[in-house]
Amino acid sequence: MTQPTSNLLQSVNVLSVGGLTIDIVLRVDRLPGHDEKVLSSLIGRLPGGPPPNFACAASKLGVSVRSLGHIGSDEAGEAVKADLVRYNVDTEHVETIPGETLTTIILLDSTGEKAIIVVPSAKSNYRPTLVKQALRNVNYMYIWPKPRDVFIELSRRAQANNVQVMIDVEDTACEGPDFLEAVLPFTDIVSFNFGGFRAATGADSITSDKLRELLKYGPHTVVVTHGHNGAYAVTSSEDAHHNGYNVPVIDSTGAGDTFNAAFLVGTTLEYSLSERLAFACAAGAISVTGLGPKGHLPSLDETLEFISMNEENTK
Repeated sequence: MTQPTSNLLQSVNVLSVGGLTIDIVLRVDRLPGHDEKVLSSLIGRLPGGPPPNFACAASKLGVSVRSLGHIGSDEAGEAVKADLVRYNVDTEHVETIPGETLTTIILLDSTGEKAIIVVPSAKSNYRPTLVKQALRNVNYMYIWPKPRDVFIELSRRAQANNVQVMIDVEDTACEGPDFLEAVLPFTDIVSFNFGGFRAATGADSITSDKLRELLKYGPHTVVVTHGHNGAYAVTSSEDAHHNGYNVPVIDSTGAGDTFNAAFLVGTTLEYSLSERLAFACAAGAISVTGLGPKGHLPSLDETLEFISMNEENTK
């Protein structure tokens, strides 16, 4: 895996859309069941959200990132925006709207695994002039496929401007039986977690053939992350699997977002599919060794060094 020049990465522009939240992170001994009360301790009120986590991770890895989204007119909104700035993410296209910033509650157990409760924002549409400005000179757009109408509108605009679209798919995004037919034609790179893959396809196991079937809907690359089982990916000419890396888990929040950021960076560097998975798994593994949604976002050099030192430390 070659060491790229910083100029090469900084010439790549990525637009991250939506998801600007404040995370209320609570430590619990175990995740509660039905009609059960558990004690917790407050870790913090931390800027988070999958697309912003992705944006900060991608910026830390060396590409130029801008954010398109909404924050509330409260202290939380200012904290979210300031956090993006801290990671050198362009916030020119982040709008402040009346009301509260979107909130997420994260319950973190003793193993570092989490449960997440999202309080949605009422605002999800974007002014056409702002979208046009945000898409200027962009190579990739990273976006959740929900709300679907907003996703399709923005993806159409992006692809009309030769901007490749990458999406992150969890099970909560897979509304309706027509998800694949409605969403995948507007994407170029699709990254599922296993819950999203199962909800979208009905499959209980991952095979290259099942992943390759999804290519017929439009994307050129399909990726599935499966927790401790590693990650899988296919293109029309390649398929790859990586077992992941053994590391002590402090907090798994944001690991998938960091994985996706690294996978996209590996794509821009024209790594082979297996190299992209190794690079993404390494970045994701490093991220779980810190506390919080951005507890330990790795740099490019740190990720490459981790790979060279952990070739025998895969699961």
